Amino acid sequence: MMGTATTGPTLATARAGRTQRLIAGLVSLAFGAVTLALLPFASRPIPPMPGFVPVYQSALVVVYGLTTYLFLTHYRRTHSGSLLVLGTGSLYVTLVVLVQMLSFPNVLAQGRILGDGPDTTIWLWTFWHLGPPLFALPYAIMEGGEHGGSVPSSRADRIGLLAVAGTVAAAALTAVVVTRYVHLLPKSVEGDDYWLLTTSGVGPAVVALTVLALAALCWTTRLRTVLQLWLAVSLLLLVFDNMVTLPGAARGTVGWFAGRLEALVAGFILLGVYLREVDFLYARAEATAQEREARRAELQLARDNLALALEAAEMGDWELDLRSGASRRNPRHDAIFGYRDPVETWGIETFLNHVVPEDRGMARAALEGSTGTERFDLHCRIKRADDGAIRWIALRGKAYLDAAGRVRTIAGIVMDTTQQHEAEERLNQAQKMEAIGQLTGGVAHDFNNLLTIIVGNLDMIVRKPDNAQRVERLATSAMTAAKRGAEVTEKLLSFSRRQVLRPETVNPNRLLKDFEALLQRAVGETVEVRLNLDASLDPVRLDPGQFESAVLNLAVNARDAMPGGGTLTVKTCNVHLDADEIVDRPDLRPGAFVLVSVTDTGNGMDAGTLVRAFEPFFTTKDVGKGTGLGLSQVYGFVRQAGGHAQIRSELGRGTSVELYLPRSAEKAVASRPDGALPLRRAASGEVVLVVEDEPAVLEMAIESLGELGYRTLTATHAAQALERLRGPERIDILFSDVVMPGGMNGVQLSVEARRLRPGLRVLLTSGYTGTALDEQGVPADLPLLSKPYQRDELANKLRIVLG
Repeated sequence: MMGTATTGPTLATARAGRTQRLIAGLVSLAFGAVTLALLPFASRPIPPMPGFVPVYQSALVVVYGLTTYLFLTHYRRTHSGSLLVLGTGSLYVTLVVLVQMLSFPNVLAQGRILGDGPDTTIWLWTFWHLGPPLFALPYAIMEGGEHGGSVPSSRADRIGLLAVAGTVAAAALTAVVVTRYVHLLPKSVEGDDYWLLTTSGVGPAVVALTVLALAALCWTTRLRTVLQLWLAVSLLLLVFDNMVTLPGAARGTVGWFAGRLEALVAGFILLGVYLREVDFLYARAEATAQEREARRAELQLARDNLALALEAAEMGDWELDLRSGASRRNPRHDAIFGYRDPVETWGIETFLNHVVPEDRGMARAALEGSTGTERFDLHCRIKRADDGAIRWIALRGKAYLDAAGRVRTIAGIVMDTTQQHEAEERLNQAQKMEAIGQLTGGVAHDFNNLLTIIVGNLDMIVRKPDNAQRVERLATSAMTAAKRGAEVTEKLLSFSRRQVLRPETVNPNRLLKDFEALLQRAVGETVEVRLNLDASLDPVRLDPGQFESAVLNLAVNARDAMPGGGTLTVKTCNVHLDADEIVDRPDLRPGAFVLVSVTDTGNGMDAGTLVRAFEPFFTTKDVGKGTGLGLSQVYGFVRQAGGHAQIRSELGRGTSVELYLPRSAEKAVASRPDGALPLRRAASGEVVLVVEDEPAVLEMAIESLGELGYRTLTATHAAQALERLRGPERIDILFSDVVMPGGMNGVQLSVEARRLRPGLRVLLTSGYTGTALDEQGVPADLPLLSKPYQRDELANKLRIVLG
């Protein structure tokens, strides 16, 4: 209803309840009935009461004076313009009644202090009766719009002083007019007979104005609050005062006496209600004090329990005031940092001085980056003050802001996590050893089987080389085993994210459409392949061959999970991952991704299988049915592409593997040409410098290049190759291994070789490129041939090299 600075309801804002309205109605009915009952006797005289007038006038001054004080005090607390109006109105009535008392003869002195006859007294009576309705009208208007014309705090005192000064001036002007210029006003009294007040129309005008103010108050405010309700009752009693006074038409009559009492009660009503509120406020304050004391006791108990819990958990409690530099800490906090006795001062710099230099920047960024919007969680190493030991700690806290939005304090807990950290390290090491054991066991099993085929077949070829048909059959079997070994190696590198990638910016939809026929052949006729591709799919940057291999692995796994047939759905769409969606994936950043999901209607996985699905060599298939590297290869490929893979599955309801690939801002490349190209053979006796430290691989490369018509020069390490490059011999192509002994790898050799011979063509080859690629990286403009390779693959790469 009005702007208020208080925290609870007051007389001016509290809603008038049913009981309040009932009491107000009964009071109004009682005085109305008395007024009506006294009307026939209003003109009868009553016995003289010499002390009544001074007592009555003094009572009016005290009542309205106290009411003025309460209204203006309430205004200072609430800055409500409507309360200021009522306060100044009550002040005007107080001053006019005081002036009227001075106009009575023989009250405070012999004769009259002000004025020279009853005309002054009657007109002062008229003006003080005009005060309440004249000030109630603007109050009703201001309160009618559910607001009280709130005064700005910065100007509240000034406006209040101006209003009080204006009211005093108005009262003074009224006194001057009715004392010096009363002869200019209509005649309203003859001796003690003031029937002229009625016949002149002045009295009825006062009644009409009071009724108007009462009607406006009831209409605009609906008497919502306690103050509005009793203000209406006060105005009604003033109406009754006029109704019973005017018919009496003379001082010392029943009507005059009854009117004086009703006027006094009208003034006393608001004062009485305010005094009653003071009693309520006192009771409320007492209850609030008791409640606060109970809460303080509960808070102290909670603090004691928290201290016990922190001590039991070996945690330190701390709080830093950034403005004053003050700090609060429990003894455990300082003990964690190596102090037997509490430290006198503690601040952010004190803490950072304990942090080891390697972790100090991270710790400072965590503390200075606190904004009050989220908690910070810091794990770092500190150096203890007493023994200089390096310990791991966990620091968790939150910043609290002041009214201006700046960080005021930082508070939280600290705990020594050294033992936990060491336990986690031991557990991680044990898990690594277990994984290595499982990995080496699987590799040894698969490669021993493959080597048995290769060694056995070659042994039979060597012992009986004269049967060409038998030799061809055994060699074909050995070649098949060798290719399987190459596939296992490629999957291991993919899982470890060490395989050589040649990424392109492509549209996965195009790859999947080109791949659909092969996908259908891979899963068989009993499985229906459905492509649900988003036409507005964003491009991604990846190795197309690795992507197709990953989808093929997922399709084969899905086929095996649907022995009776089913549906395989490959879906693509654009997604955006928010921070709250990747809480459990710290390697991902929020942003735009392309989702490729492969879903089957097969048997599904149980919880145990789902947890281990991406582990290398883990498989639920029968022995000989799979290597257990399919899903791990998919996982490694997606992670190396900067994305994330996850599996959703339920027994009996199928499986869905979701690949999240980062969206690329580049434009997708054009489609690759279809069909195989003819072998590229030497056109004019081109010379290839072959650099390889493994003799058998070197011999195989020379033999393959010779079959393609190339002449060859050889070197076993980079230094020897550079000597030949400095010589006069013709060299058209440098064909070098990436990882070689001697301190220079193939990438570095290619740079130096091109410096010596700017027009030299370069082709690199590697079987394991982990170290070299991590540190230097193979430039994108250098073609790379992965080991093992066949003659045809070498010829295709030479086509690219020679253009």
